[in-house]
Amino acid sequence: MFGKLQVVMQKIGVGLGLLMSTAGYINAQQCTDPGTNTGDLGCVTFNYNGQSVTYTTVRGADGKIWLQQNLGSAKVASSFDDADSFGDLFQWGRWDDGHQLRTSATTTIPSTNSPAGLAGVNSFIIGSGSASWWVTNATSDAWNANNKTEATAAIGADPCMAIGQGWRLPKTAEWVTLVGAEGITNPSSAYLSYLKLPAGGYRSNTTGNFTYVGQRGYFWSSDTANTGGKFLYVGSTIVTPTSGGARGQGESVRCIKDFTGLATSDISLKINSIELYPNPTKGILNIKADSSIENLNIINAVGQKINAQFSNNQINMQGLSNGMYIVELKLKNGEAISKKVIKN
Repeated sequence: MFGKLQVVMQKIGVGLGLLMSTAGYINAQQCTDPGTNTGDLGCVTFNYNGQSVTYTTVRGADGKIWLQQNLGSAKVASSFDDADSFGDLFQWGRWDDGHQLRTSATTTIPSTNSPAGLAGVNSFIIGSGSASWWVTNATSDAWNANNKTEATAAIGADPCMAIGQGWRLPKTAEWVTLVGAEGITNPSSAYLSYLKLPAGGYRSNTTGNFTYVGQRGYFWSSDTANTGGKFLYVGSTIVTPTSGGARGQGESVRCIKDFTGLATSDISLKINSIELYPNPTKGILNIKADSSIENLNIINAVGQKINAQFSNNQINMQGLSNGMYIVELKLKNGEAISKKVIKN
């Protein structure tokens, strides 16, 4: 019924998650968790930095539910250097008090150099040596308080907990599992992961300047390190999910959810059975879905738009180079998903 369809990636800046949040496919009143299949999408609405926002969520290759956007981002990444997807840069142990904004001013350390001394402080704290942010670096410190009123000298408020029940910062072990499951080896493959991780760079703890923006990714975990806090580092040729750095360094925050249960008041979405097979494929990729396909997009390993023939629920990939691709589908019933496909 479709005839021949040219398969084209959506214009950069209009990602699948943005379609979901702005085009009515999934609106804030319908938000729920992703389905159980890898790559299934959902959304969540919460208050961030004083405003109500709706973010896309995704079932990662590790089986966990993640935000598909960095905190503070305008949209899901459409490339690893998509500036609108970079979001804010937090200092370890701080919450969304305004310091994380890329336009925030800098200041020196508060008289009480810990989360307990942040009342009224909304600037990015800079300094070297003992004048750096929260430099005690005690391994007993934590970044898991529910909100800023529960912050103490040894515990910072987790900004992910503002999203809702079960949401929190990821642990180092969870980054390790995610990197392995998604096959992340550089910024391009980080973007091609189901999490669409962009290269937002970092902010210096000594000067407040920005470095490697659009080139490398830095994502905090809630674990401590002898040097301050641990994070996922996505470099041009090296990916290290167990890196450690100064707590005053500004880095991206990506949130994970502990469980998938929903309250009875939540409006659930019907998750259709969708299959792409065979995967890996040597050329012909079949699509099985309970609803008709309205739109189909293919993205290659460097985020470029790809043309392919689509007919009778089959994609002809025989003319494409071997490698990994992302196939994005929107069904006529409103469901939207993305799947990794290997062509060999």
